[in-house]
Amino acid sequence: MSEVTPVRLIMFTSEDCVYCPPVESIVKEVVGSGMQDLVHVLTIDVDDDPEAEKQYNINALPTLVIDDETVLEGGMDDDSVREILWSTLLNKAVTSEEAVEVTKSSLLALTINAMGSLNGTRQLRTAVGDFTHIGIFQLNLLSLYSLDPLIPHLLYKAGQQLGLYGMMHHVLTLLNPKLGQTPRRDLKFKHLAYSLELYFSDRETLPTMLAESAQVVGITNQMIKLRVNDMASASLRVNVGEPMCGFFAGQLAGVTQAIMGTPSNCVETMCMANGSEYCLFVIRTGMDLKERSLPPLEDKIERATRRQNFYEVIHETTELINDSLLMRKIQRPEIGDFMHISVFQPIIISLKLLDRFSSIILYSGGRELGVFGPGKPLLYRLVQQAGIDVPMQLEEGVHLLHQYMTHPTTMLYRDQGLIRLAMKDYNTFVLEIEENASVAGLNTSNIGATFCDFLAGFFAGRLHILIGLDPIVQETQCQGMGAPFCTFEISVSEEDYFD
Repeated sequence: MSEVTPVRLIMFTSEDCVYCPPVESIVKEVVGSGMQDLVHVLTIDVDDDPEAEKQYNINALPTLVIDDETVLEGGMDDDSVREILWSTLLNKAVTSEEAVEVTKSSLLALTINAMGSLNGTRQLRTAVGDFTHIGIFQLNLLSLYSLDPLIPHLLYKAGQQLGLYGMMHHVLTLLNPKLGQTPRRDLKFKHLAYSLELYFSDRETLPTMLAESAQVVGITNQMIKLRVNDMASASLRVNVGEPMCGFFAGQLAGVTQAIMGTPSNCVETMCMANGSEYCLFVIRTGMDLKERSLPPLEDKIERATRRQNFYEVIHETTELINDSLLMRKIQRPEIGDFMHISVFQPIIISLKLLDRFSSIILYSGGRELGVFGPGKPLLYRLVQQAGIDVPMQLEEGVHLLHQYMTHPTTMLYRDQGLIRLAMKDYNTFVLEIEENASVAGLNTSNIGATFCDFLAGFFAGRLHILIGLDPIVQETQCQGMGAPFCTFEISVSEEDYFD
């Protein structure tokens, strides 16, 4: 089965752009001519998404961006558009394998770090420990799913690679030694099924707290039905509208392929995030399996519906998470609502490595959560205690954000370690965060990418509430690249500062 990740084609348009409809028609024609499994098209209205417009420095419409490279700006004759698309897309589809190789090595490093923490030989976060609340994980996933229909596909691909090239097959053999001692294919498949039960249920050898338990509820020579109870990604029991465990489905497919030596896939047919009582994964292996297809293109109405569903779900989720944090109602009574940070880390890292546009998706998801997500009552309480009117100046807002982030009752308190605030110049403030849950223990200095776009977006969203403007928040150093802490520079434009 192919390991090549999809090429991301972004088309920037607006409703009053006269050159956009013909170019959009050609894009659909080219992608639909045998490339629909290699290319995913995202159309962005610059009036609806100014953050993406600013990030890509859009000066003319339409603009086509393919994997971070601008290939077309403004109107152009039809044949020229076709030539640009065909030549660029075919080249990108081939070279995207390089990103897969980098992802493999990074995910393997993450797995080694996790094993050291789980067996007690290494602690990734000495100040706050290596566990975090599942609500942070759930809100991150919800934010990402709400903004981009390609996210489930990318998460599946990332999980598949972790299953193929990580240490999960080694862990399964530790849990069930017979898996590595059985040459017969039919017996090996049965031992694999039992090992997967232990993987989600064992809390001594592998205390990730990923799930409460698992049971094999159906098995043939080429198929396993695995029921997983209280999965961390889905235990909130709200109807999100789609399965939330795509990464773990991919991981099950990848490790099955690694152990059995034949193409494998996995589909989550039931999910607690859709209101089910448990998550049900159907794993298949064999030579005749088809590759997963990319999600269909969404129109403007469908994207708006997806976003509106996020706003509705996030409020319900917030209440559940607050109840859990205050010990009023635990989502997972048997094992509690904290999980090992290694459950969450591969998702963010792999998204950044597999899809360059994910930086904007992560930032936008964090910003949406900052504006509409939980914790605002505490924020308003701090504002009231400070006696400052909203909107306030940037300096006042940043100091209140620091108070909010370090308050012992905020949901993010266990997600970060020490947080320091400093002033760089009259219009720029710096937040330094040690032991960030999403990157602690990782060192990918050779990649040249920071990983905490979601947190940067969250800061921007919370500050928007306080200062009434959209601040500029950039991560300039990252623990995931070997820096001693994650550094975020916060400012506003010169025009807004002197307004």
